[in-house]
Amino acid sequence: MKLVGIGDLFIPHQFIAQGCAPLAAQGVEVFTFDWQLSGFQELQEKNQAVEMGGAAAVNPPSAVFDAARQADILVTQFCPVSAALLDAAPRVKVVGVLRSGVENVDVAAATARGVLVLNTPGRNADAVADFAVGLLICEARNIARGHHGLKGGRWLREYPNSGHILDLPGKTVGIVGLGDIGRRVARRLLGFEVRLLAYDPFVKSAPGGVALVDLPTLMAESDFVTLHARLTKDTEGLIGRELLARMKPTAYLINTSRSALVDERALYAALAEKRIAGAALDVFGKEPPGPEYPLVTLENVTITPHMAGGSNDAFTNSPKLLAADVARLLGGSEPRAQVNREAFATARARLLA
Repeated sequence: MKLVGIGDLFIPHQFIAQGCAPLAAQGVEVFTFDWQLSGFQELQEKNQAVEMGGAAAVNPPSAVFDAARQADILVTQFCPVSAALLDAAPRVKVVGVLRSGVENVDVAAATARGVLVLNTPGRNADAVADFAVGLLICEARNIARGHHGLKGGRWLREYPNSGHILDLPGKTVGIVGLGDIGRRVARRLLGFEVRLLAYDPFVKSAPGGVALVDLPTLMAESDFVTLHARLTKDTEGLIGRELLARMKPTAYLINTSRSALVDERALYAALAEKRIAGAALDVFGKEPPGPEYPLVTLENVTITPHMAGGSNDAFTNSPKLLAADVARLLGGSEPRAQVNREAFATARARLLA
């Protein structure tokens, strides 16, 4: 049985080899190589093409097809796995994705062929939670602005939020989305002695110290709103003009999730007109946004280049998490993270035949 791992600029092939090495004890031969790209700009462009057009929007090089033909288990993070690639690799029974999102895999085609798709939700939950709390403090306390000013020879003492720079104890933080990341954010913030509100229609009971409320209430009562919801058709544009209008003029919005959760035009207007104090953004409708991008031009915004989930620990742990699920499958148990559970029985039978 052979596992073929396709590395990239974020998770190079040696990380996959190291994480999957324990599978050798179950008779799995591990072969890894890298999807060759010119740099991060090309990777970003291909990722955006896949997010917009699906796995078939980007055709990987022939080396990927050649290696996939030998695979029983195919592992990737960003390299696309289209119906054409699956057709060229009839031995594949499992596709493992080294992140939560599976936009680069044609899941319907995999299911039709009896191929089980595994992903790794929560692989960077700690990284994003840490970053979100860091951005929250950075924006409210002008850390990035002060740094940027000193780098430019300026000793800044006046900021867009001067007059209402907040201490965290006693303030209210609203968490939109109480999944793996949202819960970790809550645990971290409890140490700051804040009041925690959360909105998540799929959660019936919240962890200790967190009160579940409806979204309009959360937006109106929070001094900070941090977004951790999954992007779906139902959540696209979730934070629009009406909800932004409910926020306090001294409140901040933090987004380390997906840009499309927010109506960016409405957010720009709220910030430009000082109807909210500020925002901290790691994601944008266009990436990279460029210096003329409307949100980038504002003084009351802290911006980072989509790096919240990019810790080294997250990248090295992801193959380990996936390998553990493959080990469960080979041992006869159900994997923890199945994208298309309807293919489980067929894939397991094919894998163990």
